[in-house]
Amino acid sequence: RQGSDLRTTLTVDLEEAFEGTEKQFTITRPERCDTCGGEGHPPNADVRTCPQCNGQGQVRQVQQTPLGRVQQTSTCPRCEGAGEVYSEECSDCGGDGVVREEATLTVEVPAGIQSGQTLRMEREGAPGENGGPNGDLLIEVDVDVGERFDRDGDDLHVNEAVSFPQAVFGDTIDVETVDGTVEMDVPAGTQSGETFRLRGKGMPRLRGSGHGDLYVEGRGATP
Repeated sequence: RQGSDLRTTLTVDLEEAFEGTEKQFTITRPERCDTCGGEGHPPNADVRTCPQCNGQGQVRQVQQTPLGRVQQTSTCPRCEGAGEVYSEECSDCGGDGVVREEATLTVEVPAGIQSGQTLRMEREGAPGENGGPNGDLLIEVDVDVGERFDRDGDDLHVNEAVSFPQAVFGDTIDVETVDGTVEMDVPAGTQSGETFRLRGKGMPRLRGSGHGDLYVEGRGATP
């Protein structure tokens, strides 16, 4: 049986989300015990039929209800469905077949990823049972936008200072974007709070080509 999926979170900054990056992180997760090979007992341990389920791997319980007797079948709690029990348990895993270990992994974070989106690393989850494959590791990404920008999907918003003379007579100002500085024309007569759109200066589109836009709000202009 395939192992269960595990979940973790990963924080990247805005520049990493813009460029895309390989991110290394450490998690503590269940892994197959090396001492017993995931069996939960030493190789030379004596085996016998589980006395609680008589080797069936399941136990039945009968309950009396107002509608009559109801029979329920569940996995045997003693042998966990194996039908067999062993004279000894593994000293390292206590019979579970798994131990919790720290693992350092590297995941590829694509350019344009947004907070709340999930990356999947196949076979990096919990170990499977009875030789089954590992589950997957699901990584929820949190993008730390920082203080300068606000993000809306692929678009970014930023406030930029515009002086009174620049607003009255017009000027060209430098605007710092995520990937460098660009020039932006401020027309004569600009009002405080007026917003300008710089096409293609936002975040890269995760599933598509091109970039979003950067919206620049001029602050401080009072002509």
